[in-house]
Amino acid sequence: MTADDPLNQLSLATEHLQQAIEYARRGKKVFFDPVNLDTSRLVESELRKAYEAMNRLGQPFYRANPALPEAEIGRVRQLLTHDYGDVILEEIWRIITEEAPALLRQLTRAKLPKKD
Repeated sequence: MTADDPLNQLSLATEHLQQAIEYARRGKKVFFDPVNLDTSRLVESELRKAYEAMNRLGQPFYRANPALPEAEIGRVRQLLTHDYGDVILEEIWRIITEEAPALLRQLTRAKLPKKD
């Protein structure tokens, strides 16, 4: 298994997404605590890793799983990776509470592309 192997990237994506969701379970008040930013930073970091892994899954994977929101995954990855200074906590909270759980369910049911 190589670093860009779809199975490896899928495993990383689900692992980091699960961890981000787990950190977010600390609650909205803890996430938005201006004195202690640990939870929001942990969630953001885990999301960044998850979305980067999803980005590396490749076109064969997305063709095998057309229900996965590839464009939205790319948008969120772009936001987390390249717009780092402009990341808004409210957007991260929305992603982790509204999008991430459904995305995690989809990833756990995803099919790996067939080998040529």
